[in-house]
Amino acid sequence: MAGHERPEHTASEQQDVTIVAEGPVTLGAHGLPLVTRVRIPAERTAPGPVGARLEVAVRDAQGEPLAPDLACGAGWGLRDLAPGRGGVAVSDDPEFLAQHVYAVASETLASFERTLGRRISWAGGRRLRIDADADIPAAQTGYQNADCVINLGRHAGTPVALYRDLLVHEVTHAVLAGYRPRWSDRWAMLDQFSLHEALADLMALLSVFTSAEVVERLVEAALLQQGPDAPAGQDQLDAAILRSGLFGLADHLFGHGPALRAPMAAIPPAGWRLSPEPHWRASGVVHAVMETVLQLWNRRLDIPGGRSSVYLVATAGAAVGMHVRRMLVRGLAYMPPVDAGPEDLLRGILAADETLVPDDPRNYRATLVACFADVGISAGDPASRTGVDGLDRLEYAFGNGMLDAGPEEVVRFVWNNSALMKALALDQSRGLVVDAVRTSTRISPSGFAVTETGASLVQEFVASVSEARALGVRCEAAVVFRGGALVRFDDGGRLVFAAVKPVLDISRQQAKLDELHRERSVAAEDPDSKRFRDRMLAMHARRWART
Repeated sequence: MAGHERPEHTASEQQDVTIVAEGPVTLGAHGLPLVTRVRIPAERTAPGPVGARLEVAVRDAQGEPLAPDLACGAGWGLRDLAPGRGGVAVSDDPEFLAQHVYAVASETLASFERTLGRRISWAGGRRLRIDADADIPAAQTGYQNADCVINLGRHAGTPVALYRDLLVHEVTHAVLAGYRPRWSDRWAMLDQFSLHEALADLMALLSVFTSAEVVERLVEAALLQQGPDAPAGQDQLDAAILRSGLFGLADHLFGHGPALRAPMAAIPPAGWRLSPEPHWRASGVVHAVMETVLQLWNRRLDIPGGRSSVYLVATAGAAVGMHVRRMLVRGLAYMPPVDAGPEDLLRGILAADETLVPDDPRNYRATLVACFADVGISAGDPASRTGVDGLDRLEYAFGNGMLDAGPEEVVRFVWNNSALMKALALDQSRGLVVDAVRTSTRISPSGFAVTETGASLVQEFVASVSEARALGVRCEAAVVFRGGALVRFDDGGRLVFAAVKPVLDISRQQAKLDELHRERSVAAEDPDSKRFRDRMLAMHARRWART
């Protein structure tokens, strides 16, 4: 009966792995960096480590490539190494660096997949390679979409990969490049690049909330900044104190100076949406989401005993931060595949959350709406949030199972429904591309499974000057027309949500063209603010300029 014995390992196993909790200068016991443990999927691991989806590269003290074998017995999972073994500094320990990078990247990918209820591919279906100690200046750190590689340099002798939030930031870029590839292709607008940056920053900032002990340490540090007359556990632990000591990306990377970006330091300026630099153009979105976390956190502390200890304050913050992170990720599945902007993000978050948590007992959605409104972003009328108004009499020739068979059924469905063709404003003489058909299953807090199928539809073409003018566009050169939709079907195959960007909506296409001209003129006047269309890496060089 040996053939029926349980295998030594199973693909559903999870394991806890030690990582640097925040960064190498946030110290814990024995003067070593504060560490925490993250739960990641266990898998067969080759030297590197190399897994099914990830490959990590490190170097030895002489700068030569090193492939440490971190696998446990039978090559399954990772050995859990502690930092500072043998008195070696963490920044000089390539084995621990490899473990840290692999675990942080694996946990980040798993957080997307668990929340979305499905697997996510990297760009081009490749394995993501992370060069954790690349022989490059820190200014060249970043994700390269063409090669599906993250290169991480050193700053002042320390691998920047040890800054957990920076690593999460870059891995999020890689996730988005695979999940929404047209947000960063050659026809993407600056709004899509800035959305990339906003989501990467938010996932990085919210990653701290996966560990209550890290939040506790940050709260303690914030209290210390207030001086000895503000003891922990008293009502002085208010939103102002929390805001003063938290929410900084890559704290202390530049010694004891300010964080790389600190979205809670001030309200974004009125013109943040017009900034030619993607990171600053993302600041309004980042501020709105983090302000939501702060307000919900402070509201939880207002209950009797909520501030009775730093530990309770930290666990409340961790619960809020993790919930908001899940809301953010779920919203991606409700956003259009092209021309997405801040309003689409807010609407996607709200629609996804309403589907899974209809009641919203802790008022997360209303708080989010209010915080986005404070920076000038509205999700529109709640009554029309599903985007299916006027689409209630559609012809269905399939069940949900047919959708899984491939994109052809989605194309047929759109073509056979004139109301949907009209909503999409498609050019009937040109083809429609279905980028992906994805079925996901999520479990609501009430324990019920929510199964839906989402399909990404895109139509894009280049119109000559005469063609564009005939359609009503003011132009002096050929024009790229691009639009599409994200449509979602319930488990019975019925359309329940649509995020639409009409293709032949002339006012929308004219606005895009005018914005492109404005961006180009700004770039011509200020070379330091040129668009980063073809190289996402160049976006990151700017943030390192202060080195």
